[in-house]
Amino acid sequence: MVRAAQESGLDSVWVPDHVLKVFGPVLDPLTALAFLAGSTSRIELGTGVLVLPYRHPVPLANAASTLDVLSGGRFMLGAGVGWNAGEFEVLGMSVSERGQRTDEILESLQRLWTGEPVSFSGRFYSFRDAQIGTSPHTPGGPPVLIGGKSEAALRRTLRFSRGWMGFRDDPASIREVRKGLDVLGEDLGRDPSRLEIGTTLDLKVTTSGASGDSAEAVVESLGQLEEAGVSFCALSLSTQTPEALAWVVDEVAPKVS
Repeated sequence: MVRAAQESGLDSVWVPDHVLKVFGPVLDPLTALAFLAGSTSRIELGTGVLVLPYRHPVPLANAASTLDVLSGGRFMLGAGVGWNAGEFEVLGMSVSERGQRTDEILESLQRLWTGEPVSFSGRFYSFRDAQIGTSPHTPGGPPVLIGGKSEAALRRTLRFSRGWMGFRDDPASIREVRKGLDVLGEDLGRDPSRLEIGTTLDLKVTTSGASGDSAEAVVESLGQLEEAGVSFCALSLSTQTPEALAWVVDEVAPKVS
């Protein structure tokens, strides 16, 4: 499906992250994207979103840098704090610590992706003179997109990332995110208009193609999201319904200006 998406001219593919069977089977996203990096040549590859506290920053920095190298700079790290208490519990963490852990990881990634020996000392993570095994292909490391709508998440977006990545957002919620970024941007000295804003849109599809959504309705939804401030939108499709991808390419894409 990803090769077909690339050949059809679509821009990117995004994979989710869970370590437990929360909503059903799910592949490890970094492993899956490494496989896809070797199976494609142009399409961008992103995590939507990777739960950072599930991973120690040093091996994560090296894995993300490796994926950036193997893909020739096509990897985008969509990152978030997570929400599933059960997954935190099996990893021996408190869900209440996820925000501070995420901030420490993001700061660590920025330092480690320089490719130089660096040190970090935080509440949850500390290391000295660590130099990751693989320097990133992209100077400074792969681009980061932050998920979440809380004030802390929006501050995180302005501090650490190229943009914001949402999930199943309507135009009203996108406007609220834009408004929040504008207000906080003044405090943090960053221009929010330079940030990319992404979200996802669910499609009602079956193995016979589109069911319940007309192409015109999908295009209208995309237009409303764009008007609200969305830069890109990932269409949610199951890998079990390749016919749905063909429907998007044949019926939706030609109607998108």
